Formats: sequence, structure tokens, C-alpha cells
Amino acid sequence: MLKRMVGAAFFNAHTYEEIEANPGTMPQAIAVVLLVTFCTIIGGLADDILGEITARQAFLELAVGLTFGILRWALWVTIVLMVGGGLLRTHHTETSWAEMGRILGFALTPGLLALFASVPFADWVFFWAAIFWSVAAAVLGVRQGMDYESTGRAMLVVAISGLIAAIPLGFTWYLEFVLSTRF
Repeated sequence: MLKRMVGAAFFNAHTYEEIEANPGTMPQAIAVVLLVTFCTIIGGLADDILGEITARQAFLELAVGLTFGILRWALWVTIVLMVGGGLLRTHHTETSWAEMGRILGFALTPGLLALFASVPFADWVFFWAAIFWSVAAAVLGVRQGMDYESTGRAMLVVAISGLIAAIPLGFTWYLEFVLSTRF
């Protein structure tokens, strides 16, 4: 799994082809999604842990965050598949939800940087680095998974999917915030 994560994070096209072709990598892709989500939560909670957060609140934020992390990933995969496999499909495009789920799960690997989101004076650097690096990895993953000949088409799929996903993903972040702070 670690080898695939490194390959995905460092833009190895062969790694994405291997992930796409191997249905056995789905549990690993889900593990990557959960690991990245966990790092994001811990990075965000670091200041709270030093403050006045209770163990119950921390556990609740973790449970809600992991649940919504999986839901956001599933929604993202679905939208990318609709845009890339439908709207911007080519005659070579042949993919499934499972294939794109595995690919986009591993493409999230750079999100591990979110663990350092609470580093004073550098928090925004880690935050934006994780986002841009993950988006770039997703572009390569989409190109390989959709069998596109053009990186530009993959960039367009990721951009359009991001715009479409902004509202439902924003709603899930809001719902996650409400759920984790109410109890």
C-alpha cells in the first residue's frame, strides 16, 4: 500500500494503471481516504486538544469526520465519473465507479500534509500544498483512469467536477461542523 501511495503522490502513471486494473486495491484506497481524513482531523484538532476540548468532543469530531470523509470521497468519485465518463467521454474512455474510486482514493495521498495544519505560521502552507498536490494527483489519476490522451481533458474534468461538487461538499462540511459541535 505504501508503495502505491508514494507512486500516486509522485505522479507515477504506471501506479495509477496498476491501481485501476487491480480490484483488490479498493480496501487500500478506502484506507488512504480514512488515513488522510484522520490526518486532516488531527491537524485541525491540535489547537483544540491543547485547549479545552473534552475527550468526548474529540471522539465525536473524529467519528463524524471519518464518516463524512468517506461520504465526500464517494460523492467526488460519482461526480468525476459523471463528468469524465459521460460529459467529456472519448471513444477510448472505459471506466467504472470502482476503478475511479480506487484511483481517486490513492490520489488523496498528498492530503497527509494536513496533519501539519496546526504548525504556527505555516499552517496555510501545508493546507494549500495538500490541496494543490492532491488536485494534481487527481488530474493524473483521471487521465489514466479515463484513458484520456490529453492531460488538458483530465484537468477540465477535475475543474468541472470541482465546481459541481462545491455545493454538496460544502454542505457536508457544514453538516459535519454542526454535528461535531452540537454534542
